[in-house]
Amino acid sequence: MMKKSRIEVINDIARQPLMIFVGIDPGSETYAFAFINELGSIVKYFEIPSDLVEKDSMRLAKLISNYNPVAVALPSGHGLPFYNIKNINNKEIFLLTLKDPNESGPLRNFLLSAKQYLSLYNSFTIPSVIELNSVPIERKIDVIDMGTADKVCAAFFYRIYLNMKNFILVEMGRKFTAILIVIDGKIVNGYGGTYLSGLDGEVAYLLHKYSRIDKSTIYSINRNTELIRIIAEWYSIKYNLPIIVSGYSKDLLEFGIKYHFKFKEAAVGAAFIANAYFGGSLHHYTEEGMLESSLTSISFVRLRNWQEIISWIETL
Repeated sequence: MMKKSRIEVINDIARQPLMIFVGIDPGSETYAFAFINELGSIVKYFEIPSDLVEKDSMRLAKLISNYNPVAVALPSGHGLPFYNIKNINNKEIFLLTLKDPNESGPLRNFLLSAKQYLSLYNSFTIPSVIELNSVPIERKIDVIDMGTADKVCAAFFYRIYLNMKNFILVEMGRKFTAILIVIDGKIVNGYGGTYLSGLDGEVAYLLHKYSRIDKSTIYSINRNTELIRIIAEWYSIKYNLPIIVSGYSKDLLEFGIKYHFKFKEAAVGAAFIANAYFGGSLHHYTEEGMLESSLTSISFVRLRNWQEIISWIETL
């Protein structure tokens, strides 16, 4: 058998299918799907309205499986630290959505479909800010929303895209916002959109007593722009950090550095995470420990009667 020349070997390698890594951003109005190769280049990207994801999650999960991905960073809501889809059941769906796990919704439905079609691959959840070990525990007490998992993905994207270890990321989505503080390549603090709402305690009491409430009842993105500016600029001055403003509603803010991509940073950031943790060229970014994490989004609440409120979770 003749030995192949170097050119023939190179051509054989070039003909091999690329390693594919997938990231998903579960937006309030659209889900974004980013497919990248082992070098971190985007090979496919598309968005689907969230209500269609809820109705057609099986077809989307099967479409992803057709690419035989090396790894899939799943939409993760309030986050769980690198749970494989095989280990996602009703309890985990509740922790990711903070909703009844039997109630239909785009995130819940997609996770169930992913369990059926993507269990053969490295399909995993991503932590939210509150689960990151780099955030001091005293900042987490009696808080849940310090920035959801998609905001962590956006920060990971800018860490790589800008090759910058120190910055403030202000995420301005269609409905929700977040501020993430990144120092030495790690997220050290975060303020989620609902946490920034500043709801008066008496208003909260009356809403709870006399009506059924959800996030949209208490939160308005426009109401928070001044508070977002104050917090972001305070950290910027204190730590000499540049402010990056991203997201669909970024133009509501009149400060910060803004980039205009034809994709959602969180989706590509999620794909970057899949690449970094499962054998792609971005693997060296895992050494910084940005995503080292533990526990869950509700592990740090110490409010009176809280255990009674969440005791039913143990029955899931």
